[in-house]
Amino acid sequence: MNQSNDLELAKRTLLADDYALVVAKNGELLFTSREAGIRPIYQAVRELGESLRGASVADKVIGKAAALFCKLVRVKSVYALLISEIAIETLQAAGIELEFGRSCPHILNRSRDGMCPIETLALDVDDGFVLLERVGKFLGDIS
Repeated sequence: MNQSNDLELAKRTLLADDYALVVAKNGELLFTSREAGIRPIYQAVRELGESLRGASVADKVIGKAAALFCKLVRVKSVYALLISEIAIETLQAAGIELEFGRSCPHILNRSRDGMCPIETLALDVDDGFVLLERVGKFLGDIS
């Protein structure tokens, strides 16, 4: 199965089943989550690592951090309902195929009165490994 079919599968599953994140590869779902925020893609990268290479990701919201994670594991394609401008630049610079519903200057926090804390964490980072560590600390997964 080719990557555009994987992206279609991930996109269809995301939209039909109210997931927050869907990862597909070779016609199969590798990872799904209904949890909001950065944790689902963080967990996918931590748990699946190198096996995500060439996969397609569909996510409700993609900011710079999620884009850097996609770049880190070398996914082939990404679909986002909402994506930040810096995430678009990050994915395009990495040569990752991209489809999205809407773009915005940056991802907002849950109370919608400022920038998402994960976007803030990712502002000065271009290394996915460094960001993985920062997000892990933020989520309390690593000390």
